[in-house]
Amino acid sequence: MKNILYIVWSEINKLGIPIIDEQHRGVISTINSLHYFILTGHGQEIVKPTLIMLEQYVDVHFKTEEALLTEANYPALEEHIALHKGFIEKIKKLSTDPNRNMDSDLVLKFLKEWWLGHINKEDRKYVPFLEK
Repeated sequence: MKNILYIVWSEINKLGIPIIDEQHRGVISTINSLHYFILTGHGQEIVKPTLIMLEQYVDVHFKTEEALLTEANYPALEEHIALHKGFIEKIKKLSTDPNRNMDSDLVLKFLKEWWLGHINKEDRKYVPFLEK
């Protein structure tokens, strides 16, 4: 089997803030790991642990980002924090709902769309404030 990545990190995803870019790459790496297990037929058994790990990792990332945005007096901080909370609530719900037989492909699709959308739309809005 080829080592096919679900999300290939590219320069287009970089914000130019080293710690944030590195943490974003960590999230992408976790999503790619889930993809690997789906390809090898183990997606169903690894999706819940992946979501739990991702929840913990993004908590650290969001705290980093929010601290930088607070320091920069980012005017849309509260809205940005609300997006973060919404994401964490969604992955908590996915990982803890005992009645769900999670479709690992749908989880993977959600993670990719949310994460790349958030980086390339929402996070780009704060870059000018952090560059000052």
